[in-house]
Amino acid sequence: MRVRNAQAGFTLMEIIFVLAIISVLIAAILPPALERITEAKVEGSIGQARMILQICEIARTKALTTSVDAQGRYTHTYGSLDNWASTTVLQSKLTNNYHLPTKNALDTQILVKFDAARCYVAVDLPFLQSDYGGYSTETVGGKTRVIVTTRIKNSAYPSWVVNQKRILHDEETR
Repeated sequence: MRVRNAQAGFTLMEIIFVLAIISVLIAAILPPALERITEAKVEGSIGQARMILQICEIARTKALTTSVDAQGRYTHTYGSLDNWASTTVLQSKLTNNYHLPTKNALDTQILVKFDAARCYVAVDLPFLQSDYGGYSTETVGGKTRVIVTTRIKNSAYPSWVVNQKRILHDEETR
């Protein structure tokens, strides 16, 4: 009978050495991968905010009431949303044809507001960073809120021409 002294597996030292190498590789690769995932979620949330911004513009420019005075001039009354509110509030100002999400890819609530000039949609980031991507930002609860908005449209005419046209057409502005 023969006795075999051949090794039938890995030694404990070999297993520990391989696990140490794997843990070093994971420590080097995992943070950048997670950072890229977060960046993709932020960019997706900002893209979603831009789309909601277009719907917000519809709600902002929707006349709630219209009245005509004795001279035949029309006066429109528009809604406003002065404080940050959920998209459900914006949804209530629209018809049932629009279905707005309440949360974004970062799993934070989508907030909107608008005034007479333009709409604003907020994206709350899970970290603090000033001047994110050239957008307006504000700090809320120790984290950054990116404010996506439309630019005020400049007319091709000087402002006095626009005002003169409004006067000539008896147009009332907001």
